[in-house]
Amino acid sequence: MKFIYYIKNKLEFITLIVFIACSFSSAKAQYTINDVFGDLQECDTMTRSIYIVWWDKDFDYGAQVDVLLDSMISYRNTCLDSMAMMDPPNTIDGYYYNVYIHTPGNSEGYFYNYNWGNGQGTDYNGYPFLTLPNGVLSDWLNNAHETFHIFQYNANAPGFAYSGDSQWYIEASANWFAAKQNITENRAFVEAESLVRLPHIPLWLSYDNFPPTYPSNWQRYVHQYALALLLYYFTEEAGVSEDIITSGMYSGTEEMPQEYMFNLIGASDYRQYFIDWAAHMTNDFDFISAEQAATNLNEWNNYADPLDDNEYIAIYNDEGTDGWISPDDDKITNAWSFNTVKISNSNAKTYTFEINGDPSGSYGDDAYFQGKVIVQNSNDGASFYDLIMINDIEGSLSLNVSEQDTTMYFIICSMPEVFQDTNEDFQLFPYEMKISVDNTTEITEIESSSSQEEIARYNILGQKIDKNTAGFQIILFDDGTTKKVFSKGN
Repeated sequence: MKFIYYIKNKLEFITLIVFIACSFSSAKAQYTINDVFGDLQECDTMTRSIYIVWWDKDFDYGAQVDVLLDSMISYRNTCLDSMAMMDPPNTIDGYYYNVYIHTPGNSEGYFYNYNWGNGQGTDYNGYPFLTLPNGVLSDWLNNAHETFHIFQYNANAPGFAYSGDSQWYIEASANWFAAKQNITENRAFVEAESLVRLPHIPLWLSYDNFPPTYPSNWQRYVHQYALALLLYYFTEEAGVSEDIITSGMYSGTEEMPQEYMFNLIGASDYRQYFIDWAAHMTNDFDFISAEQAATNLNEWNNYADPLDDNEYIAIYNDEGTDGWISPDDDKITNAWSFNTVKISNSNAKTYTFEINGDPSGSYGDDAYFQGKVIVQNSNDGASFYDLIMINDIEGSLSLNVSEQDTTMYFIICSMPEVFQDTNEDFQLFPYEMKISVDNTTEITEIESSSSQEEIARYNILGQKIDKNTAGFQIILFDDGTTKKVFSKGN
C-alpha cells in the first residue's frame, strides 16, 4: 500500500538547506542539497546522478544504498530515454531528489517522529521526496514502482490527476513499470487474482472514488494496483506501444487515461484487447508464468475476504440456462467490466450462447456489450471464440463440442463509450444472457417488428449466406431488428 505525504507549513522544525556542489563527468551538471528533514550531523548520505539518499548514522545501510542507487539510475534512464517522461522539479531547479531511509518501530531512529511510510510526498518547499522503510531496500518491485512515481510528478495532464476516476492509472502504471523491470519475479502481479474474482467492478475503482456501499476489504482496495496486468497485456500481448502508456501524462489532455487510450488505440481494437485480456486471465492467466499465477492465488487465499468472491455469476454442468437470465443485482456489470459463466461438459453436444443487453445503463448512457467463449480441451488446450454481435447489445454463437472439451467459460463484457462516473454509485449496465444445449431445431426471435423487410442473412461467423444454407442463420431486417433461425438446408 502506498502513502502520499504533504508536510504543512505549520509543522515546527528548522529548515535545513545546505548547498554542496557536485560535478558530473558527462553533463557537468551541478546539484545542491535542498532538504527539510535531514541533518548532516546525524545522517549519512550517498549521492549519485540526481539522487541523495539519507539515513540515520546509527545504521549501516551503505552497501544496500549503493545497489539501490544503481537501480534508480537505470530506472530514470528508461523513463527519460524510452518513455518520454520528465525529471522531477527538484532536478530541474538544480537540487538533488531526496530519498530518506527510515526504521519503522525504532523510536530512537532519527526519522521516527515523522511517522513515515513507503511512498512519495511533497515537502513544504514544494519539492517531492521519497521515503523507504529499511525493510524494502531489497524489494526491487517496490523500488521500481516508487522510482517510477518520481518521473510522474511533473505530469501536466489534468485528466491524469491522482484523484477520482483517474487515480487508478497512476498506481497501475507504476506497477506495470515495476513488473516489466522485474518480469521474472513471482510477485510481479501479486494482486491480479482479484481481477477475476471481482470482474464486474468498473475499471477505474480506486481509493478516491470508493463507493460507501462497497465492502472494505483487501481485494477491492488493491484493484488499482492489480490493473498493471491490463497495461502489461496491452504492451506485451496486444502490441500497444509503451509510449501510449506514458505519453498521456505529459500530453496536457483533459481526457481520463481510459478515454485517452480508447481514442489513441481506436475503439474497435481497444475493446477487443480488453475482452481478450479478460479471456486470457480466465484461462488460468495463460500470458504470465505458472509460478506467478500460483503466487497470485496464494495472495488471494491469504488476504481476501472469501465472502466477496464473484468469479462466476453461474456454474452449469452439461446444461444451459433454461431460458434468459440476468445477473444478481450485486454482480451486474459496470462500465469496462465483465461477468463470467462456467460450464462443465462431459459429452458431444451443441451449445448456443446469446447476449441481449439493455440499450442503456442505469444513468442513461448507451450500452455496449461483447461476448466471448473459451473452450478448454483436455488434449489440445484452449480455444477462443467471439460472439457474432449483430449490434452493440445483441449477439450469439453456436459451438459443437466433444467430450474432450471439458470446460467452457462464457464472458459477457460491458465496454460502453463511458470513461468516468459522476455519481456516488457506479453506473450499472444490465443484460440478459442465455445458454442453450442441443438447440438445433428451435427458432428464437431476438426482436420483432410489425413491418419488416429482410435485407440480409448471416451465419454465426458473420458471413453473408442465402436462406438455403444449412445451420443457424441470423436474419437482418430493414428496421434494424434481427431474428435467429435454424435451417436444415435443401
